[in-house]
Amino acid sequence: MIDSSVLIEYIKGRKRKLLVELIGDTNVNCFVNETVVSEYLYHFLAIYGGKSPMAVQKSRFINAIIASSFDYTFIDRFSFLSTDVSIIASVPELMSKYNLLPNDAIILATCKIHAITQLASHDTDFEAACKAEGITLLTEKN
Repeated sequence: MIDSSVLIEYIKGRKRKLLVELIGDTNVNCFVNETVVSEYLYHFLAIYGGKSPMAVQKSRFINAIIASSFDYTFIDRFSFLSTDVSIIASVPELMSKYNLLPNDAIILATCKIHAITQLASHDTDFEAACKAEGITLLTEKN
């Protein structure tokens, strides 16, 4: 599973090695869910718009940013895992148990429900949760 932090750091031009290795390995299946895509697109607007996503929206520049900068083939490299009520039902428990924010708990729940054993993330909030849940946290050191 790929966390949005890996995608965001990649488009910022930082910490690119981990994602390059993962998508370059034909033996690795890379998964995302709608939470990861949403977070990625939100930060994408800020990075390529040069201001907050809300300011980009108010300026009516979303179309121009997407048209000029968005690469659909980048997202196509990942398999999509959907969430359903079984995932959402475990989110408050994961939030409480590991002090996670909702989106991180949704990502962790997606891993658990789909038996994903590795999570690629630069978010240190996942360290204890992944360890306790038997999920290997893949990260790139500076």
